[in-house]
Amino acid sequence: MKRPIFFKQMISFVLVLMVFLIFTPVNVQADPKIYSPIVTKGKLAFGNRGNTTIDDDDEHDGSQRYVFLVEYGVTDWWKTEIVSRLNAEAEGSLRYDSTAWENVFQLTEQGKYWLDAGLYLEYKLKDERNAPDILETKLLLEKTVQGFLNTLNLTIEKELGSDGDDDLELAYAWRTRKEIGHHMKLGFEAFGELGELRDIESFDHQEHRIGPVFYHEFELGPDLKVEYNIGWLFGLTDESPDNTFRWQIEFVF
Repeated sequence: MKRPIFFKQMISFVLVLMVFLIFTPVNVQADPKIYSPIVTKGKLAFGNRGNTTIDDDDEHDGSQRYVFLVEYGVTDWWKTEIVSRLNAEAEGSLRYDSTAWENVFQLTEQGKYWLDAGLYLEYKLKDERNAPDILETKLLLEKTVQGFLNTLNLTIEKELGSDGDDDLELAYAWRTRKEIGHHMKLGFEAFGELGELRDIESFDHQEHRIGPVFYHEFELGPDLKVEYNIGWLFGLTDESPDNTFRWQIEFVF
């Protein structure tokens, strides 16, 4: 896989960026989506993903998020994506939240090393006046073990500008899946927010969700493929919604 000359400096850039974000303010927002470090050149996709919560507590019940996206694999190491988000808090009305520019950089050739690695960068433009924009980064790690494909995302966000929040929080996402049939996979996903890095909350005060997910893809024609997955996540702590239904669908050209 050929890369430009500057690519050899990318790993150093990743380390510097992660250190920079670790010691600057952030505010992680839950968006149950897991990113692979693998990039496919020329892949053009349009899609939607979303989730809704179900809980006996009105504070957690009925929140919604809808994300509309278009993505393109520019090279064999860089994928870029534009997304728009609609949110509704519990007992609130649906409203436009933000538009973001997402990018995935594949740092290692797939299968060449013990672990496949990538970097995710997102710049999010908030809709509210005086609301800070957000810079988000994820470290993307992936490895297949005994037929199970395992993917880990470690997330840090930084609010930009003088109105940015001073909090620093860490989030993670984990996915394990295995092929069970023709273009079908079954697995589980887990998402968590640990609280401020400088003062990690006790487990009961953190948000953790985990549950089964079904993945499927099929062709609609020689140049069009549909990829979708649906899952149900269960809350593991009082700070987590009891149930979260999530879905994702993409039309790939």
